[in-house]
This record gives sequence, structure tokens and C-alpha cells, in this order.
Amino acid sequence: MKDQLIKLLSDSPIGLRSGVFPELAAESLILYLKAWKRWNAKINLTAECHELSVVDKHIYESLQYSQAISPTGLLLDIGSGAGFPGIPIKIVRPSLEVVLIESQRKRANFLKSVIRSIGLSGIRCIHKRAEDFSEFQRAYDFVTLRHVLEPTKSLQLGGRFLKSGGILVLQTSCNDSFISTPNFLNSYCFALVDEIFFQRSSSAHSKIVVLKRNLI
Repeated sequence: MKDQLIKLLSDSPIGLRSGVFPELAAESLILYLKAWKRWNAKINLTAECHELSVVDKHIYESLQYSQAISPTGLLLDIGSGAGFPGIPIKIVRPSLEVVLIESQRKRANFLKSVIRSIGLSGIRCIHKRAEDFSEFQRAYDFVTLRHVLEPTKSLQLGGRFLKSGGILVLQTSCNDSFISTPNFLNSYCFALVDEIFFQRSSSAHSKIVVLKRNLI
């Protein structure tokens, strides 16, 4: 397992920064997987039941988000669920300040437990709906979203929490055409920066869209 994680971290274009070594990041991810395995049997965190499946899908996808995330700043991960992408991002961007928002109490408790068991600092989990979260509005450098199918909701939430010039990183279908209409994006004060296409067959149906909040 560790060798597979090291290979994923080394081969991925996430760009590990100075002082972040694949071996150490892999050890943190293994601690996460051990916690996931214990909790998943009780509260069904993911549909996948095996560690390798979680690595191949969820951890792989989460690491792709890191391509759009700078090593420092303040990140808000909305709807963290089982900790994706927020926890893997924190592991490979340790100087980043991260806030996880999760509306389901059991999953929020899992996230808090994982943060403690891995020994991560500069990251916290808040048990609340994003729509009811008012702390630091327009204060985040990055907002991440995963598997939010309605682009309007994604852009509204991102715009609510991002500072001017901040980056919204969201996962969407490869067939989703909302990013091809600049007027639609501009109506929510966003501009397209990049598209990151997944290379693995298990994720080939979706991609990551990187959007920048226009200066206001």
C-alpha cells in the first residue's frame, strides 16, 4: 500500500513542495485509510470497501485538486464527507490553512477523529450546512467542491466565501457545458482558469474545473 501511495504522489503533477516528501505524505495517508476502514464499517463513508479502491478513486481525485491549490492561504472544503478532497490536500500542502464543512454529524465526528489521529495542524472540521456557515465570508483564497451537480449552486457558494481573486475548484461532468458560456460565468463573477481531466478510467467521466472570482 505504501509503495502504491508513494508512486501516486511521485507521479502525480501535484507538485510536492520543498520539505514535503512522498514517503511522509504516504504515511499520513495510510493513517487516514486505517481510520476510514474502522469508521466505514459503521457509518458507510464511501461505497468502496477496500483501501486500494479508495486510493485509486478518492485519493487520486483529491490529489488532482492540489494542482490548482497554492502551498499557502486559506481553503474551505464544502461538503467534505469522508474527507475528500480536503484532507489529502492538507497532507500535500501542509502550510495551507484548511476548514472542512460537513452537515452530517457522524461524518463530521469522523473527520475530527481523523485530524487528531493523523496529527494534522492548521485544519478543523465544522459540523454545519454550508448555507448556514457565516464565518469568514469573502475571506477564503480557495474553495473546493466535489460532486456538486448543479453549477449555479456551486458558483453561488463559491462566490459567497471567496475573496476577490480567489479560486473555486470543483468537480463536474466532462459533458457539463456551463463553462463554455462566458456570460453565464461572468454573471456570477467568475472566469475560467483551467480544466483538469482525470486520466484514470474510473474517473474519466468527470473533470476538475478551476475558476477565478473576478476582482470586485
